[in-house]
Amino acid sequence: MVTDTKSVWAEDPFVATSAEEEEAEEEWRLSIIENLAKIHSPGGMESVSSFEIQQSRYSDFAFGIDCDIFKWTWETCFIGHKNSAEIISKHLVLPLISLNHLSFTVGNSVAEMSDSDLEKAIDKLGRGARRSIDTHIKNAVSKPRVTTSIRRTTAMFNSVPDLPPISSDNVSPQLRISSPPRLKASLAEKPPKIRSLSPSSPGPSTNPSKILVDSATESDEGDLHKKLSLPPPVADLPGKPLTPPLREESPAHVTSFSHLPPKSQSPAPPVQPKSRSTALASESDSSPPRPASKKKKVESSSSEDSEEERRKRVAKLKSGGAGGRGGVRQPRQRGGKRF
Repeated sequence: MVTDTKSVWAEDPFVATSAEEEEAEEEWRLSIIENLAKIHSPGGMESVSSFEIQQSRYSDFAFGIDCDIFKWTWETCFIGHKNSAEIISKHLVLPLISLNHLSFTVGNSVAEMSDSDLEKAIDKLGRGARRSIDTHIKNAVSKPRVTTSIRRTTAMFNSVPDLPPISSDNVSPQLRISSPPRLKASLAEKPPKIRSLSPSSPGPSTNPSKILVDSATESDEGDLHKKLSLPPPVADLPGKPLTPPLREESPAHVTSFSHLPPKSQSPAPPVQPKSRSTALASESDSSPPRPASKKKKVESSSSEDSEEERRKRVAKLKSGGAGGRGGVRQPRQRGGKRF
């Protein structure tokens, strides 16, 4: 048994035979091959009584040939596209190209040549083609009458309305390249559309004083003593115009002007720092809401505090008075005594 363990197998009982039996079997096989060659000739196909496709369990395609005294079944197997194209090229395409080249190159018509003359011409052409097959195909196809005849025959088989003419000369084509169509002025001058991102919806307005306090809490602790030493807020006196409200700015702008001294005489009341508000917000998410804490009332200073006193206090802070700087005061370094 011979098998590939997947799809192909063959079984035959092994019987020891003598040399005479092997020679007799070889002669029988040769006689079968000769009969097949005779049947597959133009005259032999007329003697075929039936040509039918048969069902097979061992091949991809099977058909039977039935004659009066001879019957044969071909079991064909698919060998792949690459091998199939190679077989068709060797046994059909290349012989037709060579015979076509012979019919256009010989002086006399192929139909008028005798069998012996035609055999000599084919043998001569075949010997030259075997030495250089690529040159042979190039010479056979490059003739203008051959190429135009094949083109017209192909167009006729495909039912093309305008059949190409047959020519014996190579005509150089005239190429004409037209310029691409121009766009209209309105389309060319129109600027490309730029898709802008939709601005985010503005959040609830916040109090400017709260922004100032929040930015102050984010600053370093070194400036804390300056804020603690500032004078208490002064209540707005009747008759004075109110200070215009501050404009909302981005966090970057708020941080930049939050360190400037207050311009108005009525600074905003202190508000809870940002860190405390965020902590309360996180607690509100995890626990039930608590009652809002009451804010301490800011005691307004008396109206006797004047602008002049306030300036003195600010100047004292800048000059480094008592309470202006934190930590232990260092003694001043004095020069040595002069003698």
